[in-house]
Amino acid sequence: EVTSSNGSSSMASVVAACLACQDAGVPISAQVAGVSVGVVERAGEYKLLTDITGTEDHYGGMDFKVAGTKDEVTAVQLDVKYPSGVPVDVLCEAIGRARDGRRQILEEMGKVKTRPAIKESAPQVQTVRYDPARKKDLVGPGGAVMKQLEEAYGISLDLSQEGQCLIYGAQAKAARDAVNELVGDVEIGEVYGGVVLEQRDFGVVIEIMRNKEALLHVSELTDDPDVLKHPEGNAGVVKSLTALGQKIDLECLDVDKVRGWVKMSRKAVVRKLLQEGEKYKDEEMERARAKALEEYDQDAESA
Repeated sequence: EVTSSNGSSSMASVVAACLACQDAGVPISAQVAGVSVGVVERAGEYKLLTDITGTEDHYGGMDFKVAGTKDEVTAVQLDVKYPSGVPVDVLCEAIGRARDGRRQILEEMGKVKTRPAIKESAPQVQTVRYDPARKKDLVGPGGAVMKQLEEAYGISLDLSQEGQCLIYGAQAKAARDAVNELVGDVEIGEVYGGVVLEQRDFGVVIEIMRNKEALLHVSELTDDPDVLKHPEGNAGVVKSLTALGQKIDLECLDVDKVRGWVKMSRKAVVRKLLQEGEKYKDEEMERARAKALEEYDQDAESA
């Protein structure tokens, strides 16, 4: 629709991009619109034209594109055909004309409300930073590994920036874990999916990424005061919340580069969800624990 219209495709794209963000649920501070202003001259007199067509652009003296919010300008572009440039008084009048046209467009756009949450079908992007020396592990022979990842998750990988992998697609989050397993290093503040390897009195040993062990201390398991008062103490807290083979999302709190220790937290993940305004109960963790216990029982019966 944009390219087929006889008008400024770039300014139409500004409006369409803003509305698309609202429809996708992307938070914006203010709506942005754009309009083009042209000028024609005859016998020393000029006339400004708002939202010029292709013909008016071709025979006119300028194409002045202005984008912005109701009160502020965010971008401008001027194509001028006068050898001596556009007179200042004409340009100032054009800015006012663009403001009036922009506000008229924004008045119609104001009838559209931003979706309260991110749309499920909205495009997603995830970022993985890694040591540039490990890029070959992600690309693979002849790009085989990279192609396999893209086909398996239906995503697109962008490795144009050194040491950074951008992942685009509906399954970007799942693909991010796979990329991390290949080239990623554990970073403080990042969230990782892990599997319970061992249960100790002081906490849980978790496997994250590829064969990397981390510690989830009992103090970082939960904030629930009732659970923390378990009659069996710390060991009871650990057993009541985890099971061998259980999958769990954790945030990295600290990494000891010398000793290789990695400290994780479940509480930090829950707190982030609460800060984002989500009603949260750790039901996901309980379901994962129940599933792990069920699989463990089945394996025991088979043995």
